[in-house]
Amino acid sequence: MRITLDYEISPDIIPKNYGRGFISLIKKLIEKTDPLLFNCYYEQHKLKPFTFGTYFPKLQGNEGDKLNVGNIVKVNFSTSSIQLATNIYNGFLKVKEHTWQNSGSSINFKPLRAYLQPNKYSYKEEIIVKTLSPLLVNNIGDSNKFLLPGEEGFLEGLEFSVRECAKEFLGDESNFPFKIEVKAWKRRVLYHYKKMPSTIGIFEIKSKPEIIQMIYDVGLGVHRSQGFGMMEVVG
Repeated sequence: MRITLDYEISPDIIPKNYGRGFISLIKKLIEKTDPLLFNCYYEQHKLKPFTFGTYFPKLQGNEGDKLNVGNIVKVNFSTSSIQLATNIYNGFLKVKEHTWQNSGSSINFKPLRAYLQPNKYSYKEEIIVKTLSPLLVNNIGDSNKFLLPGEEGFLEGLEFSVRECAKEFLGDESNFPFKIEVKAWKRRVLYHYKKMPSTIGIFEIKSKPEIIQMIYDVGLGVHRSQGFGMMEVVG
């Protein structure tokens, strides 16, 4: 299930680590509508069944060490949980204003409108997707080392993260078929909690339909709930 949340933001020029502001917003929407679920996600640190991506329709580009993004942002939120989707929508209605502050920078959010997006996955065993938000893959056993396509352990780390999600969200611990091929990609440097490499690109995924649906709903890779790994169907 996908929901687009339109917000008016200020100022127009925001820090490059703006992703933390959107994490703060999502957490606020959940906390406001379901404190128990918020505690489960953020105090017990369980895997979270969602991902999101941001789009700035008035993006101008770099302004020194910051970004001129304009005053409008679209937050595309995707989840496999109807309960969570309902919480996010209700939170959007209830939280009339939210401000994130960090090290002298801030982003103020005011809700404009929210609407559902159609499910573009048609339940098949093969799909081609492109990134709507950057993909992060880390090395198995070393969560601080992020990998790019072609590097040793990239595909293994990607598959490991999918199987962990399948255990948590589908209760599937079987050795289900899974194959992913990188069709095209670029390296993008992120400014998150630290500077890190990520991947944007196009991928072909082959697996059981329910596994592909899960990837479509909750994202691919690690740190999905921090705004990474959201995919859009292109074939």
